[in-house]
Amino acid sequence: MYLGQVLDEAYANGGTANKVQLLASATKGFTGLIGAMAAADGLFALDEPVAQRALTEWQSDAQKSKITYRHLLSMTSGLEELKQVAAWIDYLKAAVNYPAGSTFIYSGDPNIFGLALERRLGGESVVNYFNRRLLQPLGITSLEWGSNFQDGHPQLSGGAYTTARDWTLLGEFVRRTMDGTWTGAALLPRSLFDTVFAGNPAHPAYGFYWWLKESVPASLAATIDANNKSQFARQIKPIIDNPRVADDFVMAAGAFGQRLYVIPSRGLTVVRNSPNGNDQFTDTPFLDRLLG
Repeated sequence: MYLGQVLDEAYANGGTANKVQLLASATKGFTGLIGAMAAADGLFALDEPVAQRALTEWQSDAQKSKITYRHLLSMTSGLEELKQVAAWIDYLKAAVNYPAGSTFIYSGDPNIFGLALERRLGGESVVNYFNRRLLQPLGITSLEWGSNFQDGHPQLSGGAYTTARDWTLLGEFVRRTMDGTWTGAALLPRSLFDTVFAGNPAHPAYGFYWWLKESVPASLAATIDANNKSQFARQIKPIIDNPRVADDFVMAAGAFGQRLYVIPSRGLTVVRNSPNGNDQFTDTPFLDRLLG
């Protein structure tokens, strides 16, 4: 999409305009914005320890009691990555690998955040809050949670499905808020919106689950890669180093090549999907053809 108009739309490999596609980790783009909206609604302060009023099980833990909502929303809780988890509450058992705020670990933090949010909502489900605060105002009707935990909670780190057209509605909200042309419902204060797309000391190129085009010192990049299977070197650094990519580029990215690119200075919102299991996509050739 260029300035809100579709320039190109095509489907292959069984995809159609009306077919929902797994977003995988790009689901986090929705979750990060919900985190800012919940802060705007007064459910918590971003720098409030989650143990204070939500995850009270952590109050007696010297290190976990220091983890804040900001840490969870930026993947800097310092907790280990857990796999084969059956329920949100199981994440509370994660071991502390690093002090809160010090180190980026691509982990289950979005689902720990979901548990904390659920407890602050006081009876409203997290899914309903997503619908009420973000999806319905943007006109997104196709999103479904197809990868739930055994306890029935949504997989906030990677379980959403939606159509490409509905995903562009999220991208257009981001693009037009960034460039100041958004005329829809005021979903959150601009200061909190900007926080979603601001890096942090542990990872300058990562906001609230959105990837950013921000430089990362080599020594810090080495630490990030050591803790995250060289994800930065493989996927993010080539984008940051690409001169064709504008500095205001932001991205929600998921496995199997699920991508939402937003480049406000170029007026662009771009969705790219791929069938589950096809993991051959790389960003740079695609971006070079798009922007070259």
